[in-house]
Amino acid sequence: MEPWLYALLSSPLCLTATFFNIVFSFCLMRPVAGVTLRNPLRFLLIVVLFNSTFQQLVTVLTIVMLLFDAPFWLQTLTRALIYQFFCANFSCNAWISIFYYISIVPQQHPIFIWIKRNINAILYIGFALNQMVLLISLSMGTVMYILLRPVQNNFTSPALNKTSPVKNLQADLYLFQVANFTYLLYCTCPLFTLLFSWGKTFVYLREHMKKMGQTGESFSQPQQKSQMRVTVTGMVQAALFLPSSLWTIAVSFLYITNLFEMVDHNRFVTMTFCSMSSLGNLLCFGFSQSVFRHGIVSFINKLKRRK
Repeated sequence: MEPWLYALLSSPLCLTATFFNIVFSFCLMRPVAGVTLRNPLRFLLIVVLFNSTFQQLVTVLTIVMLLFDAPFWLQTLTRALIYQFFCANFSCNAWISIFYYISIVPQQHPIFIWIKRNINAILYIGFALNQMVLLISLSMGTVMYILLRPVQNNFTSPALNKTSPVKNLQADLYLFQVANFTYLLYCTCPLFTLLFSWGKTFVYLREHMKKMGQTGESFSQPQQKSQMRVTVTGMVQAALFLPSSLWTIAVSFLYITNLFEMVDHNRFVTMTFCSMSSLGNLLCFGFSQSVFRHGIVSFINKLKRRK
């Protein structure tokens, strides 16, 4: 992808996502009357907005860097930060899907019953460990990639070849592949979690609706509508993340085989995928979460009254 095309595609995506980040942050800080949001869902939504905001800031930096010859380490660092914030949100979506699955679907297995009773502690501990794995893998991968700077389609620089022993070079390559494989596993697990949890929740609600229809009951209670709205939107989020996650998984495989420099050497395609998925994710949360939906409606009503 050419630099001008990357800037053309990413700029409006970044500006739109930044606007919604500001609006949704205001909705979380000052929710409308009658809307309550408890932890751990509130915590996860705050993390989503935090990651998305900093992802947009770093994306703006990458666009500005197109105007001058940025050093290699800065280019690598900004790309790693975009991967960090994007993948962290991907993981947050997976934890949110687990939270709704445990809350909506009746659990009968002893393990799931225990998880439901301790869902708060499991989410906090799991999220912390999850982010540590991502941070370690990306940090180690970034450092190793800078040390193994590609020069003229060669994975190691001439200077490094002259000054570093072969054993050190092999160790750096090994650490880079370990970091890349860890990153691959990290990106793969949330994808399957999203597909499984939202799929199971949707199947349960559909069967529940059929039973209510057979008994003549109406599926019109606010809680039931909210559950279906969240579930359908969650499936849309999984569908939006599918192209970017598959691309991320493909990127990890290409890194292992050292072919990524030929496919997306400037990382513009990958960063554009991240920007598109991030904006789609925000829009889905704006529709599914009542704190955002009612907050936007209240804000629009206030504007109409002033006019």
